[in-house]
Amino acid sequence: MRVALGYCRFPTAAGYHLERAFAAIGVDVRFVGVSDHGRVSYGATPSLLRIVESMDARPDFFLWIDPAGRYFPLDIEASPIPTACYLIDVHLGHWREAAARFFDVVFVAQKDYVPVFRRAVGHDQVYWLPLAAAPDVHGDLGLDRIYDVGFVGNIARAHRQTARQRRLALLAERFVTNDFYRQYSPAQVGEIYSQSRMVFNTSIAGDVTMRVFEGAAAGALVLTDPVQNGFDELFEPGKEVVVYQDDDDLVAMIDYYLAHPQEREAIARAGQARTLAQHTYHHRARRILEIMSTPTLRQYAPMRKATTAERNAMRREVYTHLHMLDAIFDLEKAAGASPPLRLWRALPCLARRTLR
Repeated sequence: MRVALGYCRFPTAAGYHLERAFAAIGVDVRFVGVSDHGRVSYGATPSLLRIVESMDARPDFFLWIDPAGRYFPLDIEASPIPTACYLIDVHLGHWREAAARFFDVVFVAQKDYVPVFRRAVGHDQVYWLPLAAAPDVHGDLGLDRIYDVGFVGNIARAHRQTARQRRLALLAERFVTNDFYRQYSPAQVGEIYSQSRMVFNTSIAGDVTMRVFEGAAAGALVLTDPVQNGFDELFEPGKEVVVYQDDDDLVAMIDYYLAHPQEREAIARAGQARTLAQHTYHHRARRILEIMSTPTLRQYAPMRKATTAERNAMRREVYTHLHMLDAIFDLEKAAGASPPLRLWRALPCLARRTLR
């Protein structure tokens, strides 16, 4: 199959790993997103219709992957080929419900949000597609496990008052850890987890994060807080991963598993085996292909039948949350809005970019 793949490319993005997975299983992948890494790419709002028409061979479908940075193509709703989106941080805000309305098929990373998005788009072509690990990046590198606990993740302003920030400070005080507060390349993420006896995870809103799969793939024991979103279908707690209840329980479990290395390693090996057998990006890429090649698939995107005003309203919401200020001005200018109205409609985006 041929896939037109659109996302904001950076090396730790799910899109980066999915693109490589598609290529590895023999899919002809055409990157149509944006990149800050020297790769030939398109602008923030290219016309998907024109991109498809310019290709020497028409793709079988277009896939837009969240988080997309400042990238959301025009004419998605006019695409002659089926369109799909993969929405990852669905537990954060509601703007992705507006974005989903532009696509014929919707994949969500968190299972509990499947019914939410089916209501939002008004059809049942919405599917659970959990996050995953890339074995060539996150696999066990056979390094000495010099860290008691490892963690790589977001410690931005949004997390400064959360349990994540508090627990990371607690772990850094009591145990040997990597530097939680620096950035790591994909290869370095694999190295850190391969050097960790345990990998710590805490969710934001009961979400199943990439870290769970990545830590398990590297052969570390994954310690996570209680999460929902189909977690018990992905791993068996107590046998493949370990779930802690609060700060005291987290510390007690780390102490316990440091003192019981054979038990720790048995659970870690089981979690690794489950991940490599079921939870890699190759598995996710094949699942996408399976659904997108279904004979009964229909072009159900609500925006295909919406009015221009409805489409513009949905685009404004998406552009606002992606901080695409110029795209809002262009949208309103093309719609014939007066300069004061253009400014009024851009104010929410301007405020988000100013206060970010």
